[in-house]
Amino acid sequence: MILPESYEKDLGKNIVEVLNLKEDIIDFEITPNRPDCFSIEGLGRETAASLGKEFKNPRKNLDELKVEDKKEIEGLKVDITAPDLCYRYIARVVKNVKIGPSPEWMVRRLKACGIRSINNIVDITNYVMLELGQPMHAFDINSIEGKHITVRRAKNGEKITTLDGQERELNEDNLVIADDKKPVAIAGVMGGENSEIEKSTKTVVFESAVFYGGSVRKTAKKVGLRTEASSRYEKGLSSENAIRAINRAVELVELLGAGEAVDGKVDVYPTKQKINKIKLDVERINELLGTNISEKEMIEILGRLDIKVEDGFAIAPYFRMDLEFVADIAEEIARFYGYDKLDTTLIKAEATLGVRTKEQNIEKKIEDVLVNNGFSEIYTYGFVGEKDLEKSKISQSLIDNAIEISNPLSDEYKLMRPTTIPSMMQTLALNNNRKNQNVKLFDISRNYRNINGKVEKGEVPLQENILTIGMFGEDSDFYTLKGIIENVLEASNVNHYDIVKEKENNSYHPGRCANIKVGLDIIATIGEVHPEVLMNYDINKRCYLAELNITKVVKYSKQNKKYQEVPKFPAVERDIAIVINEDIEVGAIEQAITKKSKRLLKGKKELEEIKLFDIYRDEKIGKGKKSIAYSLIFRDKQKSLSDDEVNPVMEEITKELEEKFGATLRK
Repeated sequence: MILPESYEKDLGKNIVEVLNLKEDIIDFEITPNRPDCFSIEGLGRETAASLGKEFKNPRKNLDELKVEDKKEIEGLKVDITAPDLCYRYIARVVKNVKIGPSPEWMVRRLKACGIRSINNIVDITNYVMLELGQPMHAFDINSIEGKHITVRRAKNGEKITTLDGQERELNEDNLVIADDKKPVAIAGVMGGENSEIEKSTKTVVFESAVFYGGSVRKTAKKVGLRTEASSRYEKGLSSENAIRAINRAVELVELLGAGEAVDGKVDVYPTKQKINKIKLDVERINELLGTNISEKEMIEILGRLDIKVEDGFAIAPYFRMDLEFVADIAEEIARFYGYDKLDTTLIKAEATLGVRTKEQNIEKKIEDVLVNNGFSEIYTYGFVGEKDLEKSKISQSLIDNAIEISNPLSDEYKLMRPTTIPSMMQTLALNNNRKNQNVKLFDISRNYRNINGKVEKGEVPLQENILTIGMFGEDSDFYTLKGIIENVLEASNVNHYDIVKEKENNSYHPGRCANIKVGLDIIATIGEVHPEVLMNYDINKRCYLAELNITKVVKYSKQNKKYQEVPKFPAVERDIAIVINEDIEVGAIEQAITKKSKRLLKGKKELEEIKLFDIYRDEKIGKGKKSIAYSLIFRDKQKSLSDDEVNPVMEEITKELEEKFGATLRK
């Protein structure tokens, strides 16, 4: 390092001392809820409280300084047209400005905080921001057209070149500081190049404003510019601190001999800062902390933090906007009382018993049944694309009522899925492409349906929990799948249901699909995947799907099982074989037999079981005909049944089948 000749007298001394480099720098990590600590003053206040010392604030004079309010200064006027985004805007004017370098002590302190020195006026705004935590900006008054500052929303497509030389496009969600013709700064983020302080500047306007933090954050993200100012604004600043900051800036201007302050200020304050008063509920605070702190000790702790207690209420100081609730006061007390003094206790959670709900218990039983039958569980996204719905031949009404996501990751995931079929088909296709021969999968997840446009009216969509089964391979066929679903329903304690042929669901093979119904309510659909759907997913083998609505299963599940004693008397078994038309469903025959037997049997007699054990087709029994055979088991719980009691019932059942279905007994 080549030093000037003036340093010759210091030869032999420590270079750190000669160049004033001996400076202790402490790096603090501040949590977002404490914007008051983003300043030297705030850290000093917090340190004094932590060490139990008195905080001797060297800037206390700013609290007592009074500056007259004026409608305009040097012709400068201020208006706020967006009071929801700008809570306060203060302007003060300095004339006869002398632009030049800042003193060495200021440059050194700014550099220690990572800020480059520019000139004395700009450095003052940065210095005040670090010292008091209030971002500021300085304009050349001659750059403001009409000397009229308006804080307004930007116009869509409006552009501004910021101090870093980059042109940035704005929209109506962004807030700007503007004159009569153009924006001169992006509020809370960065000033514009068109109002920059230059060497020729003679009159400067200092700005100290408070903006809505959420708006500043969105704007900074939109324009791709995050600054020291925006990082403070987005956390929420005190409007009361703004006046202190601008008075300190003017004080520094005069201290450095950089200009002359013009008397008065323009102060537009449409949204007053709320004073937070929180009830000092000693019992509740001790309950939250698990302590036994006295009210006197609590008041003493709060007093160290400048939190006054009056008439049983804790009054938060202007710089602690984060204090709003009893829990916030409890946290402050805990910090200074000492976390190490808090006893370890068990959580009191009488309402949380740690047990599964009815639906969770049923889900667990379903999972156990499927895993025991060789199925593997998968997890799928709740989003699909319109193409996948079309590939799975989902009905147009479902597609039209699908809920569209406003900010999708891509077109493949732009809809909340109204059905789980596409998700399972994608997984089956993936397994087929990877040459897996025997695949048995299940997924328990939700579908989302917009019933009668309720989502557009602000209501939540219909969300149902669905078990989806997908399978292909050697052991996969319709009847295997049907047996699996019956096992699932048995485990879920759903005992009474009907299986009905389904022809209208285009995702399934029209001749190999069925609905499982409880009364008129469809709780499941099972079947072979439609050949066109298989072709759409490039699958060259038969696949089988099942959709079981767990939400409905829960409704029909009987939680309490009734004990049935072991039968004391023997059952009577009868077989019946009939020939019927091919198009008559087996389920309809079973329903007719069950219904007829209930009417005929009275008291403790009952048809205990009906079981299909044979279906036979042959030209000898007739074209378009089939033979079906059932085994019927009758029992009386009080005595042994005789043939004289069972035979008339069988005759009536046969007669019923002949009259209703045109059935004939097979000989």
